[in-house]
Amino acid sequence: MRPPSPPARHRRRGFTLAEVLISLGISGFVIAGGLWLILTGIKTSTRATNASITDLTQWGIASRLWIDSRVANGISIYANDEPASMERWLRKVVDQRGNLIVFSLSQTDNSNLTAYTKLSGYCYNPTDDVIYRFDYDVPAADQAAHKSLEAILIDRRDAIRASYQSIASNITLTNNTGLFICRSGGTAASLSCIVTAGDNTDYQHEKTIEATFYVRS
Repeated sequence: MRPPSPPARHRRRGFTLAEVLISLGISGFVIAGGLWLILTGIKTSTRATNASITDLTQWGIASRLWIDSRVANGISIYANDEPASMERWLRKVVDQRGNLIVFSLSQTDNSNLTAYTKLSGYCYNPTDDVIYRFDYDVPAADQAAHKSLEAILIDRRDAIRASYQSIASNITLTNNTGLFICRSGGTAASLSCIVTAGDNTDYQHEKTIEATFYVRS
């Protein structure tokens, strides 16, 4: 004789297909929402990082230009750092643009002859899309010979270029004829460009860098 069946209230009931599908749907929604929040956070964080990078680039270039201009007593702008371009003297041509700016420190002796002692500056290379900065101590022989600034830039070009250090990249010029512009002959200049941080277009951040600087007279 078979034992009696257990009461109905003690029987186990499995999940129905509808309940399983609803559970899976809710789980998928929760997971999707979590992933969306994570991706949004990453995107926001990346944008904030890129914004900080471009802000630091702006602050770094502007502060360095200010320091270099305060140390120097001369300023010159050239189309680029090729010898043929440096033969053209642009330092007194107001509103002339170029991609090479040179801050010079010089002294004049009793015979009214000028000797350049130190050069610093910035060169934008459109091919590399990089702004370089350089520092160069003029050799004693060039000082004693009272070489002109252009002669030093051409004769010592390799040594000067060896001191180039990259300080900014991903540059967009606001004027295609040059990064730097003369504001006043021999005493003032400025730069204007856009720096972009980030390779992915979704995360890129652009910052316009503008700075005007003066050398001591």
